[in-house]
Amino acid sequence: MQSDAAHIQLERLNQEEWAKQESTADEKLAKVRAKHGKRPNIIYILADDIGWADVGCYGGGKVRGAPTPHLNQMAAEGMKFLTFYAQPSCTPSRVGIMTGRIPVRTGLNEVLWPGSKQGLHPEEVTIATLLSEVGYKTAFHGKWHLGDKEEFRPPNHGFDEGYYTLYNAAPWAFGDKRMDAFAWPESEEFAKKYPVEGIIEFKPGEKPREVEELSAERIRTYDEDLANKTIDFIKRHAAGDEPFFVYHAASKIDYWGAHPDWEGKSPGGSIFSDQMIEHDHNVGQILQAVRDLGIEENTLVVWMSDNGPMYGVGARATTYHWFRGGKGDVLEGGVRVPAIAWWPGMIEPGQDPMDIFSITDWFTTAARLGEAKDNIPDDRVTDGVDQTSLLIHGEGHSRRDYIFLYGGAELGAVRKRQYKSHAGEMHGGLPTNEVYDVVTDPGEKFVDNVRHFGLSVPFQDLVREHMTLIENFPHRVLEDTPGAGHIHGD
Repeated sequence: MQSDAAHIQLERLNQEEWAKQESTADEKLAKVRAKHGKRPNIIYILADDIGWADVGCYGGGKVRGAPTPHLNQMAAEGMKFLTFYAQPSCTPSRVGIMTGRIPVRTGLNEVLWPGSKQGLHPEEVTIATLLSEVGYKTAFHGKWHLGDKEEFRPPNHGFDEGYYTLYNAAPWAFGDKRMDAFAWPESEEFAKKYPVEGIIEFKPGEKPREVEELSAERIRTYDEDLANKTIDFIKRHAAGDEPFFVYHAASKIDYWGAHPDWEGKSPGGSIFSDQMIEHDHNVGQILQAVRDLGIEENTLVVWMSDNGPMYGVGARATTYHWFRGGKGDVLEGGVRVPAIAWWPGMIEPGQDPMDIFSITDWFTTAARLGEAKDNIPDDRVTDGVDQTSLLIHGEGHSRRDYIFLYGGAELGAVRKRQYKSHAGEMHGGLPTNEVYDVVTDPGEKFVDNVRHFGLSVPFQDLVREHMTLIENFPHRVLEDTPGAGHIHGD
């Protein structure tokens, strides 16, 4: 596996100590496999647009009018990450989970919309493909958002079965005359060129098919179906000889409304708070299914958000966060998100490490747990690092002390230990990067001028080494450059 330059340096400095930790982790994993007769099951639950302070165990929840008792319990029984970084928006974070690569390396670094020619290239190796190759049963349920051409879809990226939508909850409305004053979206030509599909389902040995159209009412009950599909998959494979991997990507939080059973039921009474308690309930149902089946000691469950809150959309704009920024930003509010790992018997309860963790790390960690890490290709850079040691040994055992944060195709910020440098231009021969100590100032409110110049060269060296490796392993170039939110001429 080809790691990024910053990780190669860390590995060299910590080689002896890390080897001891890996040996201990291997022993513990071997005992669990011997007891259960197979490798661990893996469940990844991805929430949409839930910010760091939205969840109760992160200081939100009940205080925000949206109690999250199930996520709080998950954190109390497992590990709550205080410094977990996703990507700034939907598609890029999904690229990170699936490939373990910074999205810019794949060419897929911006949000996709119906009719986009881009997608997750067939030559990108996903975690579902790696696990499937070593015998895992795999399923995808939820919001895909990685391209709508056939070659970009879940069946062609390692999943055995699925129940999903290509985008978020909005596309049903793109061609709806009630949602647009223009006649263009209502035309036949528009519908042919920019097709919008509803709910798609595929089963082992069967071709995918659209099973239902979406509507404003139907999308409200969609997440309940996703939870039921995931629970059904878990039940069907819990007692099997082979382990399973399920990637559950919820469609909420969005702006269409909660399930009717949850509408108006939250103390906050807003669209946001109703959906939060609905989502929390669905996560609780999945965890309870794992408990009821008695497979919790051999099942890693991870819950995480794909990016920070999307301000300015209906009732969602009422959200308050003490991190600066939101969805689309490389400020902490856009990329530092809540994440929880739960694995009774393997992860000690009640942990809240400050260690830096990237969403790309779940790719490599799952490959290690599934004994498929040797199959990760070495002809490209894999940014995700194996964080098994952190899960097993606890705080202080992360395999990274850095993070590169891209806004689209541009490097927007770099964090090394507690310092974070936002990109800036030179002015009169002086760097204008804004440097923050995001441990003492996680809100990025006060530029750390004392450290500003002293850290200039170390940050420049970090970026230079990162860029040199890009020269050796160039980014993938897709058919068209994604232009979400932009208008390009021919």
